[in-house]
Amino acid sequence: MSDDRAAETVQSFGSVRPASTECEAHRSAGGNVHRVVVVLDTNVFVAAYWAPSSASARIVRACVEGTIRAVYTSESRGETLAVLRRMKIPEDYVRRLDAYWESAELVEAAPADDVAIDDPEDRKFLEAAMGGEADFLVSNDEHLLSVGYVGRTEILTSGSLARMLGL
Repeated sequence: MSDDRAAETVQSFGSVRPASTECEAHRSAGGNVHRVVVVLDTNVFVAAYWAPSSASARIVRACVEGTIRAVYTSESRGETLAVLRRMKIPEDYVRRLDAYWESAELVEAAPADDVAIDDPEDRKFLEAAMGGEADFLVSNDEHLLSVGYVGRTEILTSGSLARMLGL
């Protein structure tokens, strides 16, 4: 992403200044710290639109700024964009999210067939988390939250992650 594009996006979403860019839970045995890796469910983007100062919006901003490393699959991105358009979210918001997609990493889905889930449409987010070896899958969806973990990935709300990272 160009510096001008990043600056424009941060200006439109606001800036995030986390209390810490590291999380003690993500320190390797050798003491090295890595950025937290997340997958964002569609409802996080919807919440970020409706409540620009919400935890969801702060997490999207942190991903754009590079404080948090986001991963996605083509399926999860496709659903997010389709839902935003179906909800008639203004096109300028969808275009501002281009900076998110440019800063995030496209990954291959990994099977999560052994995970019981009430809504089969949510499986794409579990598979993105598995494929991207995400630390967290961020969602406000009770179907996903009730799963708790998929592999090494904890499923939690945007509010929980924002508190954990001091966003």
